[in-house]
Amino acid sequence: MSMYEKFVNLLNTYCNQAGYPIQIEKTLHELSLDDANSVNVFTSEYKDLNSISMDSIAQNVVARIHFGGPPRKDVAPASVDSFLIDSNGYWYFIEFKNQYISSKKVKEDCVKKSYANVFWLFKILDEMQRKQLFSFDAYSSCTTEISPFEFVKKYCKFILVIGKDKVDNELNRIREAKKAKMTMPDSCRFLRKLESYVFKSADVYSADQFDREFVKKFRYS
Repeated sequence: MSMYEKFVNLLNTYCNQAGYPIQIEKTLHELSLDDANSVNVFTSEYKDLNSISMDSIAQNVVARIHFGGPPRKDVAPASVDSFLIDSNGYWYFIEFKNQYISSKKVKEDCVKKSYANVFWLFKILDEMQRKQLFSFDAYSSCTTEISPFEFVKKYCKFILVIGKDKVDNELNRIREAKKAKMTMPDSCRFLRKLESYVFKSADVYSADQFDREFVKKFRYS
């Protein structure tokens, strides 16, 4: 069983114990849906990976634990769209946007969702650890005792995926600068901050680049 599959089972256990059994897995294509425009940001030419829907857990479980009643999007903590663990034990927080990267909303959403999602997910993991149901080494390549904050910085990565119709010169400049290991433009300062303060890395792809450079090469085990 892959680390990803074990993590799915762990979160299913948490949801069931909380009294809110839900379906937490969807495909990347499904999770890339832009609700406002009824269009999917991502469609793969290679394979459509199953991943964990962080929105589903936030809205259908976490919010209901704190506020009760039916699922409530208005009081749910912010969350990224998708979560994966690869065969090397790295954790990926993935956000899909059908907007230009220069959009103020894209930048604000990425920062808000990253911080919030890491916080409430690791709060869940802390609870499961206290029940002796979770340890970092069982779900990652980490082999030593480690604090949650250190784990995020060493083993967690953020990925922003921009819809193919929203690719512009700014996105291309950012990608080229990243590839050449040069200082990225000020327009992507939010990614630089996420990489400096929170994650091991913070990258941006167009939907086609994400498919070719990440999805095609991705392995669960």
